[in-house]
Amino acid sequence: MCGDFPRFEELYSTDDRRHVAYQSALVEALGYCRWTRLREIAEFAERMGYRRVGIGHCPDMAREAVLTALYLRDRMLEARLPPEKSECDPLDQARLFASQETELNVVGGMCVGHEAIFVRASQAPVTVLVARDERFCHNPAAALYTADSYSHSRLYGRENRSERIPFQGWDLETLSEAAESLEPARHEKWCRLEETMEFAHRLGITHVGVSFCVGFRNEARLLTRVLEANGFQVSSACCKTGSIPKEELGILDSQKVRPNQPEMICNPLAQAELLNRAAVQLVLVLGQCVGHDSATLANVQAPAICIVAKDRVLAHNTVAALYELEG
Repeated sequence: MCGDFPRFEELYSTDDRRHVAYQSALVEALGYCRWTRLREIAEFAERMGYRRVGIGHCPDMAREAVLTALYLRDRMLEARLPPEKSECDPLDQARLFASQETELNVVGGMCVGHEAIFVRASQAPVTVLVARDERFCHNPAAALYTADSYSHSRLYGRENRSERIPFQGWDLETLSEAAESLEPARHEKWCRLEETMEFAHRLGITHVGVSFCVGFRNEARLLTRVLEANGFQVSSACCKTGSIPKEELGILDSQKVRPNQPEMICNPLAQAELLNRAAVQLVLVLGQCVGHDSATLANVQAPAICIVAKDRVLAHNTVAALYELEG
C-alpha cells in the first residue's frame, strides 16, 4: 500500500488479530473445495478456542438454526439459540448472547435489516452461515448468476429513483425502523439483493462498499453493475489488498491452498480500512472466507451484511449442508 495506509504488520499488530488471520488461512487451505461452510465454521471455532457459539436467526429460519445447533453440538461446541418468538428481535438476540458470553456468533438466516442490526450489536465476532434469500431458497448467489437473464427485470434499474430521501444515519433505532418498514412487502419474495437495495434506499444510502474475496471478482463486477444501475456509488475492496506472503505469518508451504506456489494471505482488515476511508454508508460482504468475514464485519464503521456466503463445495448454497443432516 502507499502513503499513510497502514502496513500489514501494523494492522495485525496484536496477537489476537494475527491468530485470526493465521487460523482463517489454515481453515481455508485444509477445507478448500472439501469442507462445506458449515464445517469450516466449526473448524474455525475449534481452532480459535471458541466454545460458546450463538446462532442468530429470524423466526422463519428456526429449522435451519436448530440444525446448525445440532451439528455444532455434535462437534462438542456449546451452541446457544434464542428463545422462540413470532417476531424477529436481532437486538435482543445480540444482547442475550452477550449475557451468555458467546465467543462467536453465527447468522443462521436473517433478513437484511435484522442482520445489519445483529452484526452491529454483537459483542462477539460474527460469521454468516446462511444469507437468507426466500426467493432463491437461501442461495443468493443465484441472483448474480442470472442478473443478465432470469433476474434482469427485477434487478436492473428497479430502484433508480429520481427523488431520494436524505441519508438517515445508522444508529440502531434508525436501522430498526428501516428493517421493520420492509416487513409488509415481504410477500413479494424479493431476492436478497433486491431486499438489500430497498433497505439501503429507505435509509437514504447512496454509497455502498463491497468487500469481496478474490475468487468472487467476477461476481463483484456483476454486483457493482447492478448497484450502479440502481443509482448507488460503489467502492470495493479485494481480500488480497495490501497482503503479504503467507510464510511471513508463519504458515508453512504445505499449509497453503496451492503448495509450491507463491501465495498471499488475505487481508480483511485492509478491506475494512479502505471502505472506512471511502466513507461508505453500507458494506456488503461478498464471498469472504470464514474468519475473514468476521474481521471485516468487526472493523467496518458502516452497517454491514453478507450478500453471499461462500461455500465452494455446495456452489454457495450453504443451507444445503443443513438439509442433508435431516437424512
